[in-house]
Order: sequence, then structure tokens, then C-alpha cells
Amino acid sequence: MAPVPSLWSRIGKSLRPGRRPAEPHRDTISWPNLVSVGQTRPGDRVLWKPTPRNLRYFSRTVYARRAINAIKNPIALLEWEIRVISGVTETSEHRRQIEIARQCLEFPNRDDDFRTLREQVIEDLMCGAAAIEKQPSADPLRPIWLWPVDGLSIQQYPGWSGGKNEARYCQSVGYGSYVGGGPVINLRDDELVYLAPNPSTATPFGYGPLEVAFNSIAAQLGVGEFSRQLTSNARPAVVIDLGKGATSETLSAFRAYWQNDIEGMGKTPIIASDGGDVRRLWPDGDNALFLKYQEFQKAEIATAFDLTPMNLGVEQDLNKSIAEVNAERDRDHAIKPWATMLAAHITRGVIHRGLGFYQLYLHFPGLDPEDEKGEADTYAVEWNANAVTANEYRERRGMSPSPNPFADMFKADIEIAVAAARSAAVVDDPNLKPGQTSPKPKAAK
Repeated sequence: MAPVPSLWSRIGKSLRPGRRPAEPHRDTISWPNLVSVGQTRPGDRVLWKPTPRNLRYFSRTVYARRAINAIKNPIALLEWEIRVISGVTETSEHRRQIEIARQCLEFPNRDDDFRTLREQVIEDLMCGAAAIEKQPSADPLRPIWLWPVDGLSIQQYPGWSGGKNEARYCQSVGYGSYVGGGPVINLRDDELVYLAPNPSTATPFGYGPLEVAFNSIAAQLGVGEFSRQLTSNARPAVVIDLGKGATSETLSAFRAYWQNDIEGMGKTPIIASDGGDVRRLWPDGDNALFLKYQEFQKAEIATAFDLTPMNLGVEQDLNKSIAEVNAERDRDHAIKPWATMLAAHITRGVIHRGLGFYQLYLHFPGLDPEDEKGEADTYAVEWNANAVTANEYRERRGMSPSPNPFADMFKADIEIAVAAARSAAVVDDPNLKPGQTSPKPKAAK
């Protein structure tokens, strides 16, 4: 049987005829899995992100740190600029706004620059949440100040209705201490830029790659600890059974023989016994260290971060061509998406909503490295297809236009002009004398 609509849903829809409001209201509920029985919307209680302490601890382990740095460091080194959006002609007012936005990002507060701000934000994103506090300033050259905030300390009010003066976030002192009645700092929506990786409609929080790799990292640490103890203690992999007939005197004599004549001597022991045996306790050599399982764990952790296993030290049978392909894949699948996400949030939260410069955006030009050979090959195809001129190619490469009139002509037009000149047998070069087909070479001094 189909569910029966609620009374409020039936009455609310019947009261809506007439002129539409400037800002319509949604019928669906945000975060429906957070609504308890009898409620019509998420409550006003704060919702806190679980396991923040464990994620911070795991972010300091060797494989998690390598994976985070493989994404964070390239983004921190990227060049950046403020641009005018496509389709808008840049004016002097835009240039003034660009300079203001650049000052606000280059000097966000007294302690950070834009690089350290990026590093802290990306670090928190890998753990599952990042945040930037923004506050207005009276300085016309720096009208907004920015501070990186521990994103895992930010809790949310799922019942936030969009009110201008209504708190949407709060920061708890000591992860999750609000539940125990600890102090909190309420923040409006216009006071915080909140970055949630992998957002979904099930929860207002995102989940970062460190959360995905949490169990794999725990298993990797356990195997690594076992391998370290096994190697340092050098426990033997076999036990020697002298048989049921061995007496205590025989056992003592055999132990003395083994310790005095075999251990550390590099000799092959040869004995004769009745009913003796050698029993293997566990695998020896590399198999005892579970090296293949550790490589599998590294590959699993790298996959959680959208990286290639090469970045975590799995480099078997790796040649130069494969390394270049893996580096390009890491840039496209890991570095570029996170950098684009950071640029989009800063553009929307700081440049647009904070400064009011809606025709500007933050851009990382280094995300798309130039492939000069590939671009030249593409130009050759376009040139032969009469789709581009020489000056258009120069403009694409950032070079100044050529004054040669042929630089603004297509290939077909140039061929027509050359054919016409050959038919007329007329030389237009003013440096040539009548009857001369090429300029005379200058005499060497």
C-alpha cells in the first residue's frame, strides 16, 4: 500500500496558488536519515563528525603521510591568479578588483600566506573536512581576512533554514565535546567557507580519502609491526624433533653440537637418528614478512587517494614511459580535482560572497601543463584544414602577433596568392632590383 501524505503536505500545497515567491521553498527534506520519528525536519541539535581523533592520528603514519603529501605538495606549489570570467571584457574596474582579491589571498592574516593556507586546507580535506573563517575588515585594500580552521572541529546544525543571522556551524573545543556540554562557537553561513569532500545527500559531512583508507592503513600498520618484530627477534621458522627415544642426555648433546659446530659456521649439518623430523612452524624468508600482502595494502591505500601505487613505493618493473603515464594520471585523477575544488570554494565563498566580485574567479594555470609538441601537431592539422591562421596560433601560445600580412591569412589564401604571384612574374620586394630574383648576400667585413 502506498504511503499516505502528511496533513501539512496536503494543506501546504493547497495554499500555494497565486503569484510565485521570489525565492521558492523546497518540498523535500535535507538529510532525511537524520529525521527522527514524529519530526518533520532535522532538529536544531548539533551534528558532529565521528572519529576525528583517529583520523588525525592516522594522518601522521608513514603511508597516510606519503599519500597526503603526494596531493598536498603539488597543489601548494601551483602558481595562481585572479581572472575575469569568460565572455566579460576586462576593464580598469576589474583590474582594481583583481588587485584587492589578490591582496586578500596573498596576505590572508598575520601568520599565513596563500601557500600555507592552501597546505592546511588540503591537509584537512584529506582527513574529511576543511574550513576557512572569513571576517570583514575596514581596510579598503584588504576588506576581508581569512583564517584556516580545523575542519574536524566544525559541527553543523542540520536544521539550518537559511536565515542570515542563524548559526549554521559551530566549533567545539575538543573534538565532539559539545555532546558532553563543552563550549562551542557559533558561526553564520557567511562567516565560514566549509569544504566537504565527496558530498552526498545522506549527510551534511563529506568523507575524505583517509576515511576510506582507514581500515587498510590499520591493517598495514599491524603487518608492519609484526614484520619488524619478526626481523629484529630473528625467530627460527623450524623446530627439530629428535623423536620419542631421545633422552635428556641426547637432547643436551645435540643442542651442544648444534650451538658449537653449526650455528654461525655456515656448515650443512649431517646427523643420523631414528624417527627424527624437522617441522616447519611458519614460512621463512620474504614470505614470513608478508611482503606481497604489504604491497597489496599499499596499492589499496593509493587507490583510496586516487593515486598510483608508484606514489607509495610499489615500483616493480617500472620504466620511464610507465612512470610518465602514472605521473600524468595522478595529476588528472588526484591533484587536479582537489585543486579545482579548492579554487571553486574560494571563488564562491571569498571572491563572490565575501568581496562581492562576481565577475572574477581563482585560477591555477599550472594544472594544465603545456604539451608543446601536441599543440604543434594540433596546429599543423588545423593549418592544413584552413581552420587557423599563424597569428591565431601565436596568440594561443602567448606570443605577440606577426606584422607579416600572410600571418592573418589561411593556408588556402596564401597558396592562392603565391600561385597568382608566380603567374604574374611580379616581385613585390622593394629590396630587389629589376631582374634580380633574390637579395645579394652582404660581403663579410
